[in-house]
Amino acid sequence: MILDLIHKKGDPQHLDGKVTVYAVIDIDPSDLMSMKHPIAGMVHNGFLVAQGNFKEQNSLKDFLKSEMGISLEEGLGEGLTDMLEKMNGIESALDPQKLKDRLENLGDLEDFIPTPAKIVPFHSESEIFSQQGDVYCAGTFKNIGNAVLSINAVPIIYQARYREQEQVKVRNEIEMLISQIEKVEPSNLQKVTTLEHGPVDERLMKEFIPNMLYCRKEPQTFDSAVKEFRKFMSGYRFQEDVDAIVRIIGEELELTPKHFKLLELYAKKVAAVSSEDFSAAENINREIFNLRL
Repeated sequence: MILDLIHKKGDPQHLDGKVTVYAVIDIDPSDLMSMKHPIAGMVHNGFLVAQGNFKEQNSLKDFLKSEMGISLEEGLGEGLTDMLEKMNGIESALDPQKLKDRLENLGDLEDFIPTPAKIVPFHSESEIFSQQGDVYCAGTFKNIGNAVLSINAVPIIYQARYREQEQVKVRNEIEMLISQIEKVEPSNLQKVTTLEHGPVDERLMKEFIPNMLYCRKEPQTFDSAVKEFRKFMSGYRFQEDVDAIVRIIGEELELTPKHFKLLELYAKKVAAVSSEDFSAAENINREIFNLRL
């Protein structure tokens, strides 16, 4: 327990990425009903609850697209207009183009901007505990403003720890992959000279695959890394191997030792094919097939 914050569900050593935070509101229901603050209407049976989905929403842009239907990539358009119209008159004080520009330029500061959580109605602790992911109780409050501060603060701290956890995981994945690559038989790699754009053994395993691993949960950056990887591999005759590498890194939610082994085998195959050692390539291809079964 820290500052009355209790982790009620989940593994604190392995955060899920989805979090539900609730505060118990110790206010007489009649007093609560007489309050004019809109947050008071979001208290149900004495519970004020916020949820954050930091597993699927990695940034404010993701939140806007998922929760408000506003896609920055496609242009704000009517979505921005609708958002401003819901802001109870404040739109007259805003310059929509400036707001649009600021939202579209979030990339430079994205690491410093928390992804929002949202207040959601729940009527019991059992209903709260049925939610996927981690559940925290922020304590009991007699002042609703303090309760709001608490359930807003916890998701920010939570996503900071979750982001750090995921970044450490990615670093560990890359280190594991590189350590596997260093075991590749030099007889294959030493024969390799170039594909079309450079030495395959050096650039493929120490540049392109690590780059894709680092940004695999950031769609725009990942797409750019994939484009560079495909450009590098454009001279390789078996493009299905290129597609397989991209799928392993980009489509799997969690990478396992099996995935790393497959990446290692595909790297060996690329090296063998590029050096025209087709006997070795065929043996490696059989290993890939057996591992995928």
